[in-house]
Amino acid sequence: METLRYVVLANGLLLVVSVAYYGLLRRETFFGANRLALWLGVVAALGLPLLTLPDWRPQPVKNVMYRTAQVIVPRVLPTPPPADVTITMPNGKTYPAFSRQLPAPVGWSWQQLLIVLYGLVALALLIRLMMQLLSLRRLINQSEHELYSDFVLVPNPTVASPFSFFKWVVLNPDNHAPDELEQILRHERVHVRAWHSADMLGAEVLGIFFWFNPAVYLFRHLLHQTLEFAADRAVLNEGIDARSYQYNLVKVSLAGGGAGLTNHFSRSQLKPRIAMINQPNSPRTAWLKYAVLVLTAISVATAFARHQVPLPRLVAKPTDHPASTPKSVIEKLAVAEPVSHPTQVTVKARIAPVESPRQDSARKSPSRYMLYEGNYLYWIVTPKITFDDFAVMKKEFEKHGRTLQLNELKYDPLYACLNRISFTVKRPWGGIENWKEINDDTRPIPSIGGYVGIGPKVNYSSMSGLRNYKADFPESLRTLAAEEEKEADQFITTNKPDYLILEGEQKFKSYGTGGPSYAKGYIQENPTQNNSGLIVNTDGSLSVNEELGNIRVFVNNESISRAALSKINIDQFYTVVQKMQYNPARKESFIAALLIYTTDAN
Repeated sequence: METLRYVVLANGLLLVVSVAYYGLLRRETFFGANRLALWLGVVAALGLPLLTLPDWRPQPVKNVMYRTAQVIVPRVLPTPPPADVTITMPNGKTYPAFSRQLPAPVGWSWQQLLIVLYGLVALALLIRLMMQLLSLRRLINQSEHELYSDFVLVPNPTVASPFSFFKWVVLNPDNHAPDELEQILRHERVHVRAWHSADMLGAEVLGIFFWFNPAVYLFRHLLHQTLEFAADRAVLNEGIDARSYQYNLVKVSLAGGGAGLTNHFSRSQLKPRIAMINQPNSPRTAWLKYAVLVLTAISVATAFARHQVPLPRLVAKPTDHPASTPKSVIEKLAVAEPVSHPTQVTVKARIAPVESPRQDSARKSPSRYMLYEGNYLYWIVTPKITFDDFAVMKKEFEKHGRTLQLNELKYDPLYACLNRISFTVKRPWGGIENWKEINDDTRPIPSIGGYVGIGPKVNYSSMSGLRNYKADFPESLRTLAAEEEKEADQFITTNKPDYLILEGEQKFKSYGTGGPSYAKGYIQENPTQNNSGLIVNTDGSLSVNEELGNIRVFVNNESISRAALSKINIDQFYTVVQKMQYNPARKESFIAALLIYTTDAN
């Protein structure tokens, strides 16, 4: 019973701590405190169930939990053997009141099977972890070692994605440009200094023992994410340009591989990391969330913890004996037994019905992109619709015999809106309706609309561009589509330079790899002495550093002359990206082209 209570409570607390952290702290920038909070949550989940805490539960809650345990426990735990009960005769000899011999069990119980299954899975995961560690050791031992002040660099041509494990940083230098390699080493150095590998190894061990609990995988994900956030912020605090760092993250993320217990420069969670890089520091009031997390864990632990309860009262079993029976014999025949409780309690309660209006659940739309009116289910697809919205729409269509099949869903480069979609709707009596919208990488799709007949109109359906429907289409859906189209257009207009930067990465591949980028603030602080390749003249105009010679210059991905460049003022400037090439003869990289982007890009 105690073991079962501990397992249930420890795993429940781990789930509470992980979910509470996810909801309260995962977006806060106190990364050191977040790391500590996660591990303290694990310690609390494993330790609090072992403590005897004050019982603050109201009496009704105690009664309900006691009755629930009386029903559940006998079904989960094997029936215990009867207690030792003996009868003492006048001659002083004792005899058992009944035999304790139980029938020999046939086969294994389901409790034993669960324990065996748990052990087999845990053993398999432990073997997997050991194989990963041996593989890492073999990789490190078979590679060259370059000693640095804080870490040991392990160059290896077979490594696709750079990673660190304790003091070793493993990568393939040939896959990275010099500036990119510098940022990777800075990032991995943070992992080495902070012993992040110990966290990852600890999370793997925790996953072996609690593999059956989904909270373990959420904890491991949150811990890995927190460590990467901390390393990213530490690198940027060293003065690395944020935009250049993000571009290198995107580039390196295309490579895969590596063990789950190592720290990768860019293995996963790319979108949350970029979002966190651009997020301002959390306010001081956010520290209150840590108190909420602590109170939540303690409250749950207190509700289900071990409490001091009085021992069961012993009651003498009544006996009937003739008056001639000696008093001593009667006293010895009296058998003390604990108060027994039923193993199953049936609680009957009469619940008064609550009067409520009858509603047809099929008439309630679960999505803002659908609306029931009359005998029709109207629907729309806007540039802002998500895959989850389609899943909801698919289930609603199935209620009326339609099969919605999503064939293609493509977002723009900044994941702001859809620019490509293809789907079909299959009718229950046969026949398929198809729709496909394809735009370029920066234009959102126009909204699509349609309806599905229900009841007497079950054979009716339609789909088309929303602009083709007239006044017979619900105005609320038209308004929603217009708002989301406007929102998508405004986002694209506002972030036009960022779209051009991504377009330039593809358009100018022939000029070399993407090098560092320099934002407006950096160039304004260093108008004549900087590494961007641009110089800000006294009148605010831009020119190319003469040391770069006759390199190609592009503005908003269009070629431009030096004279035309001088007409661009620093106030119009957004950023400049260097295209780098490698000179094998001189064994150095050089700037092959400058890609300049302005805020007034059309």
